Amino acid sequence: MTQTTSSPADVLIVGAGPTGLSAALELARSGVKVRIVDRLAAPMRQSRAAIIHARTLEHFERMGIVEDFLSAGVKVHGVNVVGEGNTLLLHPRLDKLPTAYPFMIGLDQSHTEEIMGRRLAAHGVKVERGTEFLAYDERDGTVSVRLRLASGALEAASFQYVIGADGAHSAVRAAMKLQLEGETLDAVWITADVRISWEQPADELFAYLGRLGMIFIAPLNDNRWRVILNVSGMTMRDAEKLGLSEIEALIQDRFGSRIPMYDPVWISPFGINTRLSPAMKKGRVFIAGDASHVHSPVGGQGMNTGIQDAINLAWKLASVLRGHGGEGLLASYQIERHGNARKLLERVGPATRMADLHSSLSVEMRNHVIRFLGLLGLDNAMAETVSMLDVAYRDSAIVEEGHLGWFSGAPHAGERAPEAWGLQTRSGAHARLHELWKGDSRFQLLIFGSAPTPASLPDFVRVIRIFPEGNACDSVLIDRRGEAHHAYSVGKEGACYLVRPDGIISYRGVASDMSLLMRHLERNFGSS
Repeated sequence: MTQTTSSPADVLIVGAGPTGLSAALELARSGVKVRIVDRLAAPMRQSRAAIIHARTLEHFERMGIVEDFLSAGVKVHGVNVVGEGNTLLLHPRLDKLPTAYPFMIGLDQSHTEEIMGRRLAAHGVKVERGTEFLAYDERDGTVSVRLRLASGALEAASFQYVIGADGAHSAVRAAMKLQLEGETLDAVWITADVRISWEQPADELFAYLGRLGMIFIAPLNDNRWRVILNVSGMTMRDAEKLGLSEIEALIQDRFGSRIPMYDPVWISPFGINTRLSPAMKKGRVFIAGDASHVHSPVGGQGMNTGIQDAINLAWKLASVLRGHGGEGLLASYQIERHGNARKLLERVGPATRMADLHSSLSVEMRNHVIRFLGLLGLDNAMAETVSMLDVAYRDSAIVEEGHLGWFSGAPHAGERAPEAWGLQTRSGAHARLHELWKGDSRFQLLIFGSAPTPASLPDFVRVIRIFPEGNACDSVLIDRRGEAHHAYSVGKEGACYLVRPDGIISYRGVASDMSLLMRHLERNFGSS
């Protein structure tokens, strides 16, 4: 018998991994009534995803939860790319990244989920475990959903929107009649979380590339290390039988030296798919994270991409539910995040193949290319890409350039709003620009220069005026060191930048003409 309920929630989220929890937390933080369900009776304890990148940490700062992750995880400041004979090929450092978080965080996924679940519960939202999504029907501006509860009872409930964050085997995606399209790589991989007795620094990641295979070793919380290696020529069933001693032997065969490992908490084989759903939105139903794209673990991009999917979608849903924006705003989720996922797969797939070369000639050519990139200084650019600071949506329909002129060297609409240090506040203290946005889900309008503030700005826009000299007050910052003016390439005409809740520049123009800004706000975020 089906129980029919009138759900008090506006949004149903299916799946309580990092992607679903991020969406729920962002929506709850914005005052949206949300319900989150997961078919598993308890959280998974395998660590799975283990790297949190700088851009995700910046999102966590905005959400007010970054300190939880900094205290729980391990800061990773560099990457050692090593060839046979322990020859160092490349050693990119993250210290010079233009962010307050110039590092990765090594933290197993179960801790990430625990932190997010605790923060979500503080907003009065708890994950409904053992609850399975079965089907949906969309009509008359609502989504009717059928659920199987932990008790076995069936429930029919209606929501304004549904987000499927239920992994690669997504029931929501299946109900949308979408499939992950792409390929499965012909290789078996092993992952293990272990302790290691060695003298290598605990704040660096190691990638060993050889003719017999590759090995990635990354530091985790609790003095553990994540070890990932490919086992070519072995079936999944054979790989399931491997223990720690066999993994140590494989490593020694490849690199001629033993890496003593002990106390494993998890050893598991896996395959690699490079696949993407043809769409991430269908009507009022959305998918995010692994439900919409899966790929190699090279670069540690998967969980971070899912979290950023969730944040991109959540602020747009919250805006529309408050009456600011309509279908065009929601359609931009597909344009921005599907486009980002496609670019990511185009980059990660070839990188995985390049790392998994076996012939002596191809290995030597690859190693020469890696060394050459280092000599050209491109390791810093690679670090910025891996850290996801260069994720941008310049082709999105909801970002806009005003007057260009001297703006040619400035950050573009659709790009991440740069960080700036040394801004003097009313108290006389100095602050970073991004930290001033902490806990604030509004748009931030940065005005450089003396142009008047538009009188009819909507209440979801916060104004911050930045001057090179003068006295700071509640909405005025003083940039005596000039870092913000430099980062935003401010010229004599001044400048204005509208920054979205996800830290992306929505609009840029000169401060002397705010009419284009007002039209941008009305066109994209006006009453729906």
